[in-house]
Order: sequence, then structure tokens, then C-alpha cells
Amino acid sequence: MGYKAYLVKEIIIYITVLIAAMSILYLFTYPIIQKSLLATVNTDVAAFRSSFLKKSAGHAVNITQVNLLADKYKQSLLSAYGLNQPIFIKYAIQMKNLLLFRFGNAYFLSAPSGSIKVADIIAAYLPYTILLFTTGTIIVIVIGTILGLLSARYAGTAWDKIIPTIAIIHSSLPTWWLGFLLIAALAYGIKIFPPGGIVSVPPPKEPFMYAINLLYHMALPLLAFFIVNVGGFAYVVRSLVISVTKEDFVTTAKARGLPDSRILYRHILRTASPSISTQVALAIAGSFAGGLTTEIVFNWHGVGWLTYVAILLEDVPVILGITFVLTVILLIALFIDELVKGILDPRIKAGE
Repeated sequence: MGYKAYLVKEIIIYITVLIAAMSILYLFTYPIIQKSLLATVNTDVAAFRSSFLKKSAGHAVNITQVNLLADKYKQSLLSAYGLNQPIFIKYAIQMKNLLLFRFGNAYFLSAPSGSIKVADIIAAYLPYTILLFTTGTIIVIVIGTILGLLSARYAGTAWDKIIPTIAIIHSSLPTWWLGFLLIAALAYGIKIFPPGGIVSVPPPKEPFMYAINLLYHMALPLLAFFIVNVGGFAYVVRSLVISVTKEDFVTTAKARGLPDSRILYRHILRTASPSISTQVALAIAGSFAGGLTTEIVFNWHGVGWLTYVAILLEDVPVILGITFVLTVILLIALFIDELVKGILDPRIKAGE
């Protein structure tokens, strides 16, 4: 099986997984989805009725005619959302709505623009999560990979003992505790950084100063995220690389007298790269979900904070929308990882 056949197989697999995930989500949330869509219909009908009456202000209005028009509009909406269709038709319509990111209206939450559409709400908060956690994840990946490679290269030495120790200490730190510690020390103690929020109140009006202010507020949560995660990622890279050093080809390369650095970077790292790429894909995909604890502690209004508020308010459409969006992001990240592994792994290229 060559790379093209491998690619076709992976596309089929991930499309199947996406359909299965959507079906499971639909199965468990069918009553909630119907309630949400019906609420959307009633809201739109009420807005239609109000708009019609405002336009007719100062003129004689036939209430019966208004009710008939509103009822026709409601029936058209019911047909559009498939609420008056058999369940298998509803299933097909819901799958279409999910693929088009039509999640209906939120019960309580709204976007800063005032929109109550779930898609608009998620779109308003997702960029802040991407800015903080995807940036932090990239920094963790770069520095963690370097530290992991250094630890693997000097395995058994004092340097190698540092990485596992850092990983254990940092990974065991509760994010909320570290967040409060950083706020107490650097925001209220030394007063270098602000204690939380996305921008100052009131925010700067100039775009450049707004961006600087945003990055300034991002410093503490980014530092907390880095401290908690860098050691663990470095340890994973170290473990993956060291596991490859036990292979026969490494022993052969050493017997040939090749330098350790060449063996590490040209042979071991190349073999371990598919496994490392999987860790990178999972880390980046996970960054889109944000860090619920970090966002709450630092009052960073991203997807994690939005999820927390939606759970408190029992705003089910928002929770379902976030779940679906993050599922799609995870599948896309894993699919890209499979493509990268297909390029990095010579066995796939050779059709083995």
C-alpha cells in the first residue's frame, strides 16, 4: 500500500469517525436539540411579530391577519429546521446543521456583539483561547523538545536526572495554585503584571497599544501554562527517543563509529519523529479547548471560561456546540498527524 492508498484509507476512517461522533452526539442530545431549535423558532416568530407591528405603527392592524402571517412564518421555520419531519429526516437535517455549525440559540449566554447564536458566541471567545494556549503550546513544544533531546543525548548523567525531576515537580503543581502564587508574587507583590483579564479597563483605543496591552495581560497565564506543561512534554520526548536507542540499527551505527550527535539527530530522531508528531498534534488540538482552571483564575475569557459559565447556567446548546467544535478540531489534528507520519515514516512510503 503506497502513500496515496494510505491517504485514501485515512480519509475514509476519519470521515467515518466524524459521522459516528456526530451520530452519538445526536443520539444523546436529541430531546435537547429539539427543545433548542423550537426555542429558536419561537424567538424568531416573536421577533417577526414585533417587527411587523412596529412597521404598522400608526395604521389599522388586523390582529387575525398578523397571527396568520406569524403562523405561516412559524411553519416555514419548522420545515426549515425539520421539526415537523420524521426522525430520520430530522437526523439528516441535524447532521447538515452540525456540519454547517448551526447550533441554534443559547438559552442565557450571548456574544459581546449581542448575538445569542451559539456559533457566534463560540467564535467570539475561541480566538482568545487560541492566542493564549496555542501560543503557549507551541512554546512548550519547542523548548520541551530541545530539553527532551538534550536529556536523551546525555542519558544517565546529572543533566538527564534534571528533566524527569522537573517533569514530576511541574506536572504535580495544581494550575490554580500556581496561578494564585504568580498573581500574589508578580501582580500584587512586585506589581510587574496585571492580576487578570484580557485588556485594561478601559482598553486602549489605538490598535497597536491594544495589542501590547493584550500581550501584557497574557504574560502571567502564559507563564503558568508553560511551567506546568514544559517538563512533562520534555519527559515524553526523552522517553520516546530513549526507547529508539535500544533498536539494533542504533547499536550498528555506534559500532561503525558514527558520532553520537549524528546518530541522535539523523537516525534516532528520524525514527522517533512519527511518535513525537502525534504528541504535538494532540497538544495543539488540546490547546483549542483552553485551560478551564487557568482561564478562571486569570479571568481570561476563552473557551474554557465559556464552558465553565455554560455549565453553571446549564446553557446546553453552548455546551453541545463547544463539544462538537472541539471534536472536529481534534479529528482534524489527528488526521494531519497521520499525513505527517505518512511522510516521515519510510515504511508507509514504501507501501509496507
